[in-house]
Amino acid sequence: MGLIKPSWLLGSLLGCMALVQTAVAADAIVVGGKSGQSAVAHGPVQAAVELDSCRFSMPLLQDQWLTFESFYLVFVADKQLPTRANAPGMWQAETLSGYDWHFEKSGNLSQPWFGAVCESADSFSLLTARKPLENDSIALQILRDDNDRRCPATLTDHGWEPTSLAGPKNRYTFEALGGEKSSGFIFGFHDKSRRHITRVAFCLLRGESVLIGSAVSGSATPLAISAEGFEEIKTAVRSMTFE
Repeated sequence: MGLIKPSWLLGSLLGCMALVQTAVAADAIVVGGKSGQSAVAHGPVQAAVELDSCRFSMPLLQDQWLTFESFYLVFVADKQLPTRANAPGMWQAETLSGYDWHFEKSGNLSQPWFGAVCESADSFSLLTARKPLENDSIALQILRDDNDRRCPATLTDHGWEPTSLAGPKNRYTFEALGGEKSSGFIFGFHDKSRRHITRVAFCLLRGESVLIGSAVSGSATPLAISAEGFEEIKTAVRSMTFE
C-alpha cells in the first residue's frame, strides 16, 4: 500500500472540518419573528438570533432558554420555561419621546435572566465620542438621555468607562466586554451586603447597532441573583458572536 500524500491528507482534513462546520450551522436554531424562525430555543443548542439589525449567535447550555417576543428577546436559566404569568417581560409607559421601558420579573427573584432589544447608535449621546447634532428634536434628545441611563458607560481612548449615570462605584461591579466584531460592557448592581445582584445592565456595540440588555425586579422586593447566577449571565453575554 502506498503512502498517503501530505497534500491529500490536508485536503481530506479540511474537507472534514468543513462538513463539521456545515453540520453545526445546520443544527443551529434561528430565533426571530420571521416565517420559518423559532420563537423559543432550549439548550443545549446553538442559537442564531435576528433581532432587528442586531444579528448574533450564542450557545445555549443545558436548562437555558431564549424567547422572542415581537421586538425583544428574553434569556432565562431554568429547567422549565416559565409560564407567561411568571416569565420576564417588557414594561412600557408612553412618554413625550415615545415609550419608557425596562425588563422586569416579579417572581423567583434569584433566577438568572435578562431581556434585550436592539437600538440605533444614533439614539445615544454618551456611548461614544461621536457628538449628536444640536438641532435634533426634543423627543430625540429625551430618547438619548433615556438610553444613556440604560447604558451608563462611554468608550474612551482607554476603553469603556462608567459614567456618573451609573451611580456610586461601590454599588456595582463593572466589566468591559470585547468580542471579535462587537464591544461593550456589563454592570451588576448589588445590595449593601454585596451578596446579591439586584439589577443587571449591559450594552454591546456593533457598528451602528446597540444591543441593550437589562434585568430588574417588577415588585417592591429587588432581585437577589447570586454571584454564580450573575456569572452565568455574563457568560451568556460574552458568548454572543455578532455577524
